[in-house]
Amino acid sequence: MKKLRKDNLELLAVIVFIFAATFVLLLKSPLNFWLRGDAETDSSVYKTVAFMMNKGYMPYRDSFDHKGPLTYLVNLLGMQFDEYCGVWIMEFITVFATFAGIYKIARLRCNKIFSCLCILICGSLLYDYFEGGNMVEEYAMPFIAVSLYIFLDYFLNLKISKLRLAVCGGCLGAVFLLRPNMISVWMVFAIAVLIDCIIKKKNADLLKFIVFFLIGFVVVTLPVFIWLAANGCFGAFIENYIQFNVVYSSAKGAGDKWNAYFYFINKTLIIFALLIMGYICSIKCEFIAKDKTAIKDKFTIDTGFLYVTYLIYLLVTILLIAMSGMPYAHYGMILVPAIAFPMAELFALTGLKNNGNATTLLIILYMVGAIAMPKWLTTSGDMVNKYNDRAVDHHSDMVKGVCELVGENTNEDERISVYGNGDIIYLVSNRLHATRYSYQFPIGEIAPAMMDEYFEELENELPPVIVIWERQADERIESFLNENNYTEISDSSSYDIGKSRVFLISRRNFG
Repeated sequence: MKKLRKDNLELLAVIVFIFAATFVLLLKSPLNFWLRGDAETDSSVYKTVAFMMNKGYMPYRDSFDHKGPLTYLVNLLGMQFDEYCGVWIMEFITVFATFAGIYKIARLRCNKIFSCLCILICGSLLYDYFEGGNMVEEYAMPFIAVSLYIFLDYFLNLKISKLRLAVCGGCLGAVFLLRPNMISVWMVFAIAVLIDCIIKKKNADLLKFIVFFLIGFVVVTLPVFIWLAANGCFGAFIENYIQFNVVYSSAKGAGDKWNAYFYFINKTLIIFALLIMGYICSIKCEFIAKDKTAIKDKFTIDTGFLYVTYLIYLLVTILLIAMSGMPYAHYGMILVPAIAFPMAELFALTGLKNNGNATTLLIILYMVGAIAMPKWLTTSGDMVNKYNDRAVDHHSDMVKGVCELVGENTNEDERISVYGNGDIIYLVSNRLHATRYSYQFPIGEIAPAMMDEYFEELENELPPVIVIWERQADERIESFLNENNYTEISDSSSYDIGKSRVFLISRRNFG
């Protein structure tokens, strides 16, 4: 009874720790219930698509974007909690689940205290990658963490079940519905499982693995595909999500892809993770070379194979996130659960319980004290200020100024268009976008035909207000505004709208 009570208290302490870490980190999100500030560029797009869906419209068909449908469904669900900061609740659930997954991964190799330290170390990467949150990579993290745990537990402890297989397949389905270049964990480890089963002649097990894995994948993806097809936008989904992303990922040259690869690999913790895996691989390969049948501290051919696989997984993950040649920091979020196992291995190899060597102890203290904790403490120290300012309107002056002009010159049932990439205006002004394209850059540069389609729809709709976002005017939009008698109203306004401009169609001025 005492042991059970102690275990329950320890579990509660871990849950409280993960909850606190999640809360502190997510104070960085502009969508949190204290701040309620401007959603970042990508986040605004996802929220705008969900905003349209909340009004009865469909993604892809009625509102262009090139991320997976689960992105918009998550945002739509968040909006049911609260129109603006409800997405923060979805972020909280996501990050909490990710940290719980990191903890479980770490527990495969080290004790509870060290596993909590792994959360702090891995989570500190999010301070570099978060970029305002509400990103597809953020929602992919828990699915990656869960699947990593299942694969690792299989190779380390031979634990597997039909439910785990289905869950693993379902996690792949979920990530496929977010963005397909984040599936490296399933690519690499599925091949590893296949090799393992072939070598050990486990044909029956392999068939079971495939069947239940596919069941999980289909259970998650098929309802979404049916929903898209039933609403007449499956074709648009293929065009926007598959075909456009193929063009998008190939827009940059080899030099840009090379630079992007080194951008993501050039982080202290990522380098540490690669070195740790490389070091363990060398130990295990040396051990196996000496005695292939020996067993010592689980240094078997199975675990040796696992560590080589894991090293390949890390390298392939970085390769896939760099394939577009665009070094956007938020792409790196999926590396957060990926480095949990290497960090746990470092703790496991130290033998700290038995007064491990000073060098390894110093490395751990450096990672915790010099790399991880300063980032966590900075956010924690700012918590009081954020709480005190919770009643302040944290939208930027530019957003407030533009939205006041929009509100004064349109009704809520009238649509507007923002030229550039400023979907935050639709959200704060509570206005739908007039064409299928709520934003035009950078898609117009990658697929000029989409820009032609935007201007055709703009010509047909002639929305009462057009906003040019942050000096993104060009000759084409200026010509359109002149030809259709739009008058700039931002110059004579007392509102501070910064680099943006607002145009009103002239005939509205005369009733």
